[in-house]
Amino acid sequence: MLGASTDRVGRAIVDPFLKVMDAPGVFVVGDAASVMQNERPVPGVAQAAIQEGRYVGGLIAKEVAGREAKRPFRYFDKGNMAVVGKNYAVLERGWLRTSGFLTWLLWAFVHVLFLPQLQNRLRVQRQWLWSYFTGQRSSRLIPEPPRRPGTDTR
Repeated sequence: MLGASTDRVGRAIVDPFLKVMDAPGVFVVGDAASVMQNERPVPGVAQAAIQEGRYVGGLIAKEVAGREAKRPFRYFDKGNMAVVGKNYAVLERGWLRTSGFLTWLLWAFVHVLFLPQLQNRLRVQRQWLWSYFTGQRSSRLIPEPPRRPGTDTR
């Protein structure tokens, strides 16, 4: 939409400060940004997006305060974890590679630990336990108030 340069996958090419080169004041983070570090692309995973978002938040705060950013964005790879199936997950971090039930428990613990609020942590744990023991998945419903006749929300 900005007419910015993109890579072959359609991600916006950004400078080392995550700014779109042809659009002043515009930042792009996450899997929408093509970020290079050490001549390799930063992966489009949640871990990278979180780090990019925190960096840009700090950068905007500095700009508002009238200070200039001196350090470009640096991605720190904390490793990868993924659930493969019930009771089975994989973990890669540097030389450490593990999988199985204990890795699955570790994945669940880490996932819940990084949820933003205690209420969310408890809700997710409750839903996971229910799903684990009953085999039923919970549904996420977003209730909407009933519309009054003659009102158009478009």
